[in-house]
Amino acid sequence: MNSNTSAVSSIAIATLFGLVAVAQAQSLAVEPGLWKKALKMQTGGHTVMDSTIDVCMTADDLDLKKTAEKLTQSPSCKVTEQELTPKRLRVVLSCKEMVVESITEVKSSESVVLAATIKPTGGGEATLSSEQWTFVKADCAK
Repeated sequence: MNSNTSAVSSIAIATLFGLVAVAQAQSLAVEPGLWKKALKMQTGGHTVMDSTIDVCMTADDLDLKKTAEKLTQSPSCKVTEQELTPKRLRVVLSCKEMVVESITEVKSSESVVLAATIKPTGGGEATLSSEQWTFVKADCAK
């Protein structure tokens, strides 16, 4: 993975974790606990990431105020659009090196899907990201 792809992946992953947390704080029925996240990222039709990881989402991780603070801490990024409904969150994050457009949909209290497009500000190919989050159990202990 080259440094640009690595930077895109890092920012996208951090942003996408935050988006699920924002959704929860808006009274969407998402369970705290252990989740399995399947993530696929493609640039120019080529897969640059395809992985599944376990993620512990605590009540603290799902707090809107804390998530909003995290998103505003980056000096080179700002939230330029945010649309919330009971089952959907759409966010546009404008950064110095890229623009991230993301839609998070809560399918049920145990299923969340996310689709994002990461566009480099200087031109170049967009990276498409898709995630499927599936609730595993309330206890995060292994």
